[in-house]
Amino acid sequence: MVQFNGPFGKVGPTYFRHGVRNPPAEPSKDFGGKTVVITGCNTGVGYEAALKIAGLRPKKLILGTRTIAKGEATKTKILAQCPSLDKSVIEVLSIEYASFDSVVQFAESVKQSTQTLDCVLLSAGVAMPSYKPSEGGWEMALKVNVLSAALLAIELLPLLKNTPSSVLEFVGSVGHTHVTSEHVAPLIQDPSASTLAFFNSPDRWTVEKSYCEAKLLLMFVLEGLVESLGGSEGELAQPQDPVLLACCPGQCKTDLGRDFPLTIRLFMKVWNSIMARSADVGSRTLVTGLQQGEQANGRIWVNDAFDIRSPGLTETEWRAMQKRVWGEAVDVLKKYKPDLAI
Repeated sequence: MVQFNGPFGKVGPTYFRHGVRNPPAEPSKDFGGKTVVITGCNTGVGYEAALKIAGLRPKKLILGTRTIAKGEATKTKILAQCPSLDKSVIEVLSIEYASFDSVVQFAESVKQSTQTLDCVLLSAGVAMPSYKPSEGGWEMALKVNVLSAALLAIELLPLLKNTPSSVLEFVGSVGHTHVTSEHVAPLIQDPSASTLAFFNSPDRWTVEKSYCEAKLLLMFVLEGLVESLGGSEGELAQPQDPVLLACCPGQCKTDLGRDFPLTIRLFMKVWNSIMARSADVGSRTLVTGLQQGEQANGRIWVNDAFDIRSPGLTETEWRAMQKRVWGEAVDVLKKYKPDLAI
């Protein structure tokens, strides 16, 4: 659910510099009485978002991390920064996005931990320096950033539906607009071709494609989830339905590129020194996105506003490809878990 009459083309240095000079507002509205789940919170914007939420009085904060040890270390760091917070408020659960089994087990653990779920922030993600297949043969970024994120969202929907004014937020990127009609021309020309097989192919893999295409597919997943609930952009089908949205924290100084070769890391360090926000500033968008209400449904929150950038696909191409990608993603997930409720 994007705009097709807004600014078009890749975001560049001017966009990033504007973001650095015009930081998003610090969140001030608290999370009093709310149960919040956040994944990908050991470092970077995910950690900073968890820290901010912890300081805004949640009833319970569930941290989803790759290992319990890392999660407990994160919990200790947060408690040191929020000394008035009772340590029982924070619970640590393990989740490995590269494994569907782990994703489902995490969701089950959340359901056992709480009967209500007000906010879900899915911040876990990867940026890959090379093509790396994961469990099931899926390229790692496609598996982690798209398929596992979709699976976890679907698994948590029952709890969200049972909690008034609940919200689920993916961490996306305006980089999804970098994928153009030319990039996906084979899919446009052959409506019967498998979209996921195309995006999963090692023969066409590049660093930029891996990142931007995963963000595009995540937007398709968001739209599919919204429509599965009968909602639309800025509107819920039923008042009790959860709000589903994406957010983009902008270019941030994090360790996301830690696995890249030294030369690329050095370039990123120089680039980030000029064009990037701190992780703390970037995390503001993740937190305020959770507090936008029904108007946020199906949209992407960035720089204290809903994004109006147009994608690199025409509206007709977008609509057709979204349906294909969403349908194939659901088929993949149902093949893994036949009783998936979607």
